[in-house]
Amino acid sequence: MAPRRTSTVFNKRVVSGRAAKILALIPKEHAESETSERSADENELHESSTASSNASSPAPSLASSLERLNISTSSEYEQAIPNHHPELHSIQEMDVPLTPIMQEVIDEENYANVPSISSIPSLPTPNTSRKTRSRRPQVVSKRRKVVKKFSLNYTWRRAFFQHRAEIETTNENDEYVDIGLNETVLDYFMKFFSEDIFLDIVSETNMYSVQKSGKSIDLSVDEFRDFLAIKIMMGIVVMPSYLDYWSKQFRYAPIADLMSLKRYQQIRRYLHFADINFENSDRYYKVRPVVEKIKKNCLAEETERSFSIDEQMIPYKGTKAGKRRQYMKDKPNKWGFKNYVRAGPSGMIYDFILYGGEDTFRFHKFADDEATLGFGAQIVLALCQSIKRRPSTVCFDNFFSSPELVYILREKYGIFSLGTIRRNRLRGADEKLVTEKLLKKKPRGSFSQVVCNSNKLAVLRWNDNKSVTFISSYVDSEPVQKIKRYCKIAKAKVDVDCPNMVKVYNKTMGGVDLSDMLISLYRIPFKSRRWYLSIFSQLIDICINNGWLLYRKHCDLKKVQAKPLKMFRHELFAALTKSNRAVNRNKSEECSVKRPLTARPVDSVRYDNVGHFMSTKTEGRCMYCNKKTVVYCMKCNVRLCFVTGKKPRNCQLNFHLK
Repeated sequence: MAPRRTSTVFNKRVVSGRAAKILALIPKEHAESETSERSADENELHESSTASSNASSPAPSLASSLERLNISTSSEYEQAIPNHHPELHSIQEMDVPLTPIMQEVIDEENYANVPSISSIPSLPTPNTSRKTRSRRPQVVSKRRKVVKKFSLNYTWRRAFFQHRAEIETTNENDEYVDIGLNETVLDYFMKFFSEDIFLDIVSETNMYSVQKSGKSIDLSVDEFRDFLAIKIMMGIVVMPSYLDYWSKQFRYAPIADLMSLKRYQQIRRYLHFADINFENSDRYYKVRPVVEKIKKNCLAEETERSFSIDEQMIPYKGTKAGKRRQYMKDKPNKWGFKNYVRAGPSGMIYDFILYGGEDTFRFHKFADDEATLGFGAQIVLALCQSIKRRPSTVCFDNFFSSPELVYILREKYGIFSLGTIRRNRLRGADEKLVTEKLLKKKPRGSFSQVVCNSNKLAVLRWNDNKSVTFISSYVDSEPVQKIKRYCKIAKAKVDVDCPNMVKVYNKTMGGVDLSDMLISLYRIPFKSRRWYLSIFSQLIDICINNGWLLYRKHCDLKKVQAKPLKMFRHELFAALTKSNRAVNRNKSEECSVKRPLTARPVDSVRYDNVGHFMSTKTEGRCMYCNKKTVVYCMKCNVRLCFVTGKKPRNCQLNFHLK
């Protein structure tokens, strides 16, 4: 009897032997996927749904394919293997051991009774659901160390303040005996805007121009001094646009003759202060090198012992600054950069901190109890850390003040403080004080005071136009003095009681406001989309005003009349452009500054036919034909030809005809 065809034999799934049982479940090497058409070898090992059909069917699941698998005896397997498939005979001779689980559930001597895959308890049921991406293990963030908020125990009483203090100031003549005797206006300015700042700005500007355009603008220190002098003069002689200083109609020679418009615009375009390749998380990194150096120079000139701390707005209305720009409705310049300043009663600025949100205190550190006081108190502590001469006094308004701040300044820093305070920060003192409603019913100048001698604090509520509450660690209401206030009923000034705490506060607190007023008088204009240029112009104004205030103080000591601020700035303009330089400029510089042509007269003057008389002056180009002539119109002040002879020209007549 002839052997059956291979397809007929393997459609019945007669397979025997351990190796055949295991290897039947393993696909061959380089086998096609289940979605592709089945090969001839695959038809030999797998049963198709219809023997005569070669069409592919959906891939069976693992459970269903194993459940339909029948394993017969070895004799049936040998009979079913044809002679032209020797590789299947070798499978029978292989001795592949079963796994321990399969050995328990399968009887070796009866391979026909193989249970289904679902009945094996040790193997999981295949999951045919959609596979999901394994989730990353959740990282448990470490909790911040909870620091207990700093607080004090208060015992407020209406009693005498036992901790009054008076700071002994040395003679100012001893401090300035060797200073300012032979110094010029430029020397005072260079105390704050030092020579190394000039060199750094010139270097960074040239580098920035190479990075942006591939070519250096070759800015020199003398050219940058000219540029800085032009900006100072623009603050004195103000025009609507900086282009007007070079225009024909409004040309201003001290600026236009110093530098050409094209060169001025080139320096203005590439002016830079920090390397852009080293950008960091500092919000003010583009101007930080200049800020730190000017701050260091201001601290070096600190000689006063009384200071005030307040916020200052640097005007900027652009949108390129992002969250650096702030809005303050009570300030004259409502939009701009917020700058916290420590200044003396004279108006000199010694230290300042640019507001940068969470990054404001990048260069300052606080103790654990100081870090719990709040943002306003931390500003005061940061600005007081740089005070060199202690003990000293500092004043601030109700945005910064709190009893804990006043206590820490005296106990840890050796600084006496005074300021206004809000009602919700009185820590129980409001219950002992006379209420504002009752205080208004009393005469003008009435006050109420409570003290906490254990913490060295005094709180005072004074009634003027409205009630104001003060807190201090070194002064109280005594002695009470008289001041003049205008009375609407009497229509005259009357005497009003003024406690000593109010008098000291009014004397010390106005330093920052005074510096703001001086800056606003001749503010350097620097309108640009680059936000850091506005900060740079504010720094220049701070340096000029500090130099003028120091110069005026030295003049008072020498009993010499000081120049006003406007003349100080004008003299600084001349010093920056001519000091330590040769009189004659290079030919290249002379050629770069071109003189503009004579402006054409307006039509109402040109065509009125009244008073257009001819005269002569130096030779130049005719306004009408552009040929050389010495004749000009006295009214229009332009050269116009008048030639007789073989080739006559009468540009004088033609120019004035419509």
